[in-house]
Amino acid sequence: NNMLKFAILIFIVDIIDGFVKFINNDITRKIQDNVSLKIKEDVSKEMFNLEMKNFDKEGTGFFANRISSEPNRLANIFTTLRYNGTSILTGLGVFIYVYYINYILGIYFTIIGLIRTYFTYRRIKRWEAERKQINEFDEKYTSDFSELIRGIKDIKVLNLKDTLIKKTVDAQRKQVKLEYDSGRKDELNWQLERFISVLSELVFIILGVILISNGYLTGPNMLVMYMYKNKAIYLFDDISSAYRSYREYNLSLERLYEIIDGDKYKKERWGTTHLEEINGNIEFKDTIFAYNDEIVLNKMNFKIENNQTIGIVGKSGVGKTTIFNLINKLYNVNDNEIFIDGIDINKLDESTIREGISTITQNPYIFNMSIKDNLKIVKPSITDKEIEEKCKLCLLDEYINTLDKKYDTLVGENGVILSGGLKQRLAIARALIKNSKIILLDEATSSMDNETQGYIQNSIKKIRKDYTILIIAHRLSTVIDCDKIMVVDNGKVVGFDTHENLVKNNKIYKRLYNKELI
Repeated sequence: NNMLKFAILIFIVDIIDGFVKFINNDITRKIQDNVSLKIKEDVSKEMFNLEMKNFDKEGTGFFANRISSEPNRLANIFTTLRYNGTSILTGLGVFIYVYYINYILGIYFTIIGLIRTYFTYRRIKRWEAERKQINEFDEKYTSDFSELIRGIKDIKVLNLKDTLIKKTVDAQRKQVKLEYDSGRKDELNWQLERFISVLSELVFIILGVILISNGYLTGPNMLVMYMYKNKAIYLFDDISSAYRSYREYNLSLERLYEIIDGDKYKKERWGTTHLEEINGNIEFKDTIFAYNDEIVLNKMNFKIENNQTIGIVGKSGVGKTTIFNLINKLYNVNDNEIFIDGIDINKLDESTIREGISTITQNPYIFNMSIKDNLKIVKPSITDKEIEEKCKLCLLDEYINTLDKKYDTLVGENGVILSGGLKQRLAIARALIKNSKIILLDEATSSMDNETQGYIQNSIKKIRKDYTILIIAHRLSTVIDCDKIMVVDNGKVVGFDTHENLVKNNKIYKRLYNKELI
């Protein structure tokens, strides 16, 4: 009867235990997922606040790796602490009970536990150092592989597949070897700990027999001690496991902290001055900019009035695109070197710069979404009619209407279904929809045929009276009609005048112009 009562009681307790564990696991999982999501959100925001030179140096895959892996490891601390916390509490209770039954065996368990803890501590310290190396290899591999995927088209046409795959695999091999060596050492340590465990069990039995023989321990108590010895000894293992989880948590925290609030990766610096709408005046005063200790702009000076259209010409590598990057504040300069509407650019807030300036590059990034969504992304409230008007202005509407889904056509990753010229026209339409006062065109018509380029130039002429427009061009024919043309050489402005005057008075511009005529 007593056995039946206890069986029913155990059954009820197990049912309650299972229900409580389900609730517990469900709550922990929700907390863990929400924490991971929040960390990813915060890190993603901070990543976009990093200076561009960080991405130039490390590569995008490096940061993508941290954002994808570390938040989950960090959030796992909740599950680990719950598990280890329960085990430690249980082990502590058993440990106290062991001392209550027989303090000699309690001391023995303590000694064995401390020995195991010593070996575990050594293993954790070695693991931590190896984990840092493995993380570095993993980030490098992810960065290199991301670059391979982005450049897959050029890799194919240049027949670099075998060469670059070998390079990437070689890097991965080093990581695999490091992980193998780390795992092998872990296995050897585990076998050593297992040997200590087996030996300790033998010694425990011998010690127990001696204690029973001398009347210090009863047989039933010895049986109880034998059954629960692992829980007592594993108390130290659980503490060690919790410590390892803490070190892993701390390692992930350090890696994320470098992005969120560390000194390793510099953040963009913004001022507090906000302009609802900028007029479009731009001035460089003795602007100096160096990239990787190499001077790119050397005391550059020029002044552009609002609503002017300015062409920028010069040989490759003289600093033309750098001018655009600095106006966009993608890179920082010293105070009182660049001014927008007479205000030091370092004093303006992010919204003023990002909303007030639009840039169209030679190879603009097109999002993997529909044509309409690519345009609405800069102004969600825009109507379909307004979108069509801008596309007509950029000679896109006619092409779009030949597509089966028209404006709802998906363009693929980076606009893969569009030609270079169509991507540039889409980017120009996007800039017009954004309606920024300053528009920067960096070889933005280079992929267009001469007829389309002529139409786009006419479209720009229609809007130029309302915007400050800067145009970088290798083909001088695209900037001849600008209000003024800036000639750049060796990081300096060596000419700033109309086309007619530059042809007469500027040797560098005249040489560029004559070469184009040939």
